[in-house]
Amino acid sequence: MSDPMNAWQRLRAGNELFFLPVRGRQQTLHQGAPVAAVFRCADTDVASEMVFGQSWGSLLDVSTWGHVVDTGVLATLEHAVEALEVPLIVVLGHHDCSAMRAAMRAWRHAELPDGASRMVVEQALSSIVRRGSAAESVAEIGAAHVVSVGMSLLERSPLIARRVDAGKCGIVCATTEDDGRVQAYATVGALGEAGDSLLECV
Repeated sequence: MSDPMNAWQRLRAGNELFFLPVRGRQQTLHQGAPVAAVFRCADTDVASEMVFGQSWGSLLDVSTWGHVVDTGVLATLEHAVEALEVPLIVVLGHHDCSAMRAAMRAWRHAELPDGASRMVVEQALSSIVRRGSAAESVAEIGAAHVVSVGMSLLERSPLIARRVDAGKCGIVCATTEDDGRVQAYATVGALGEAGDSLLECV
């Protein structure tokens, strides 16, 4: 196990390796507004740019453990879609999420964690109930939760809802599978084949 000083030294050494080559070739980094905002779980082990095959800096990442939506998350996503005119929000869960495992334990055995993580589990349980979804696996809970989180962005942010209604922004609710493939469970906004779909759940 590392201590705080070792951790900071590792980060600083890594920054030296990153900074020197990048300084001389800025063209390798994305220029302009982000392509999309990705609201992801904080314990995922793969960067969003890698998941979607995008250049570094092309995605605006927002992350909390278990996709807890708080004021900071809403403010960041609102800034993305209004000030930066980002046309897409992706609520991205991931395979074998520890937050969804905790929610499954709570569902089966009424084991709620202590501290702030209790709120994460409660929100995931609320997603299962709200979506009327099965809770037989971590994957099913994760799918229900990302859809519920995506819908809550519309409910809790009139600004995001207006951008979606105007066709200027869409929301995709998805998870990554164990092989890295992205599975979409719901889309909101003009994301259908005809370009006029408001809500589609798979």
